[in-house]
Amino acid sequence: MIKIIENPEIPCFSELQNVGESIEIKRSSLGFIDVDTSVNTKEITEYISQIHESFDTMVVLWIGGSALGTRAIFEALKWKHHNEKLWVKKLYILDSIETDSISDLLEALDLKSTIFCVISKSGSTIETQSQYVFFRKKIQEITGEWKKHFCFVVWEKFSHKDTLQKDFKVFELAENIWGRFSVFTPVGLLPLAFAWIRIDAILQGISEIKDSCLNANTSENIALKLAFLQQYFYEKEWKNICVLFPYSTRLGQVGEWYKQLMAESIWKDGIWITPCSAIGVTDQHSQLQLYQDGPQDKLFITLEVVNSNTELFIDARETLSFDRLMKIEKFWTESSLRNEWIPLVSLSMEKLDEKNIAQLLYIFEFQIAYLGELFFIDAFNQPGVEKSKIITKQKLKEDFPDVDMSREAFSL
Repeated sequence: MIKIIENPEIPCFSELQNVGESIEIKRSSLGFIDVDTSVNTKEITEYISQIHESFDTMVVLWIGGSALGTRAIFEALKWKHHNEKLWVKKLYILDSIETDSISDLLEALDLKSTIFCVISKSGSTIETQSQYVFFRKKIQEITGEWKKHFCFVVWEKFSHKDTLQKDFKVFELAENIWGRFSVFTPVGLLPLAFAWIRIDAILQGISEIKDSCLNANTSENIALKLAFLQQYFYEKEWKNICVLFPYSTRLGQVGEWYKQLMAESIWKDGIWITPCSAIGVTDQHSQLQLYQDGPQDKLFITLEVVNSNTELFIDARETLSFDRLMKIEKFWTESSLRNEWIPLVSLSMEKLDEKNIAQLLYIFEFQIAYLGELFFIDAFNQPGVEKSKIITKQKLKEDFPDVDMSREAFSL
């Protein structure tokens, strides 16, 4: 369960009572809301059971927000050293076209036991197309049964879907779910299930809080309260930077996902909120000086995991644990910020498991949806990103007129 610890020093808490009554979420057009009932987990788990017999490693080929959410959950639950363990199902997420990154990954893979999950909503994402064409060639060099080494997640209206389905397992992404909101669809659940993460528990966690996230009463709706606080401090006190500050290294990638979620959804039409992330206690020794004595233009959201999965003691008498030390340092960091009248909202997570990490990300998705309504902007488009894609494709046509990436990728 995710809880918000109310700060009585924040004056606007008294203004929260009726804010939700003026916000209307168009549920039918926002597919992320009902993923707990719309996503076919049976199809995912049955496919995973089939491929587990042949493959020990999955590599996900994609780019952008679709990658960040899966990495956030994977590292929260499995930790970043998971792939170094013996006898585990390994999961690699390649969201880069950098030569060195691809070369490094190749060195770590046994291609004969590796399956690639290709994810692109439109199917026209140039980075994902190029990754797929490259690794397809590598697999074709070692086996004639190369098609067994690939599966796809694409938009339900993807033009080449019928062609792909003749030879590959294809999972569909609903038209009304955008990449940065897609972690609880096959985009995220398929690779997470491969790594033995309980995807049914993830969706169960969402089911348990969905009603509260739709509640117009801010005392019952953490997402709506977070959205209102963000709007209040931006408009009333020009706090145009939002810092997500989890006191858990395992939640560090949640900060990266949250930055992309907010930046791509909210930074448009004259709304200039810049998301940042920090990790406690690490960034007490790097960023905290800026936060304490720098410009007073920030709203902080801290996050604490109340019960750790393990307990390690520091002293011989086993009275002081690392967990207790972490909580003490968080308390004094928050106190020092509040002493400077820096606005801070504290969230707590009961423990780090599938249900709780799902609820945390789901709350943040709703927060951004509500924030779009409060600012009267479309939180689900990305005009700035689309401009870059168009320019990239134009430049490719000019410099490489004989290379058609769609033809290369889907002429099977």
